[in-house]
Amino acid sequence: MLRGDLPRIADVSVKAPLTLRVIWRTDAVSVIDVSGLVRSLAAYAPLRTDPTLSGTVRVGEYGTDIVWNDSLDMSADTLWRLAQEQSGEALTPEQCHDDAA
Repeated sequence: MLRGDLPRIADVSVKAPLTLRVIWRTDAVSVIDVSGLVRSLAAYAPLRTDPTLSGTVRVGEYGTDIVWNDSLDMSADTLWRLAQEQSGEALTPEQCHDDAA
């Protein structure tokens, strides 16, 4: 994804419990483990307590998020960041340091 472009999701499916297969509108495919967020944030408690809810995931309006129900979603930006971190493509703190300052 180019800097300044907003990630958009074309399709999402469940690969394993709390692991999603996301197809981006760029045709890139990411397998993303969302278990860390689901376990750590209270908002995702329904996914922890209802195993059938995970299978209901779908792409939200305009591809800007994924949704499980009317009150449970995850943004495309968050998923893109997780995909980058999990693939090792995220910038390290050293790479973010601006030597010109």
